[in-house]
Amino acid sequence: MAEAGYKYLISYKLSQIAFDLGWDFVPKYYSKIEDSRQRDQIKQALRSYKQNIVEGSSERSLSSKLKLYDVAKASSMEALEDFEDILRRKQLNLWGKDDPRLKKLRQTFEGYLSYSNPSHPSPIPFPSVLEIKEVLGGLGEKEGLEAVINYLIDLIKRGGYLLDKQINAIEEKHQKEGGYNENLLKKRLAYKNQTSKF
Repeated sequence: MAEAGYKYLISYKLSQIAFDLGWDFVPKYYSKIEDSRQRDQIKQALRSYKQNIVEGSSERSLSSKLKLYDVAKASSMEALEDFEDILRRKQLNLWGKDDPRLKKLRQTFEGYLSYSNPSHPSPIPFPSVLEIKEVLGGLGEKEGLEAVINYLIDLIKRGGYLLDKQINAIEEKHQKEGGYNENLLKKRLAYKNQTSKF
């Protein structure tokens, strides 16, 4: 059985890493009973981000695909804002996109981006809070929090950039070729014209 096409999308792969890391991190950070609403909202935003890429990539209708990718992007932005709030409230640093620590995390958890066998997408590693700390040299609690949040922010921003490119490409295709329903109608009319000649 052929692999689902979305598994080859880098935007999906980045969203899955963000989902896995976020679902490991969020319950640890929001551990109090009164945190439950915030905890659930962030987890659901990360899940919606990933799952709407999956659903969108499976849609034949370009307009439906666009809507689902828009939902994915909006969900990722919701989670992004929460993670940026943690940095701000804890007075932690936001790393630049070329920070060597981010490069090291990307190399460790995103080695799948080198396609050795294009017919089979490589498995995506599961990054945990503990692994992030270990990769960067056994960080303490504050430094570890800063590292995890910055990697989550980096994953979401890069994934969002790729989603924007996918959305732009679909909008361009929609303008040139029309939507799914429009094309079905064209085929139906062409078929009726063909059969009416006999």
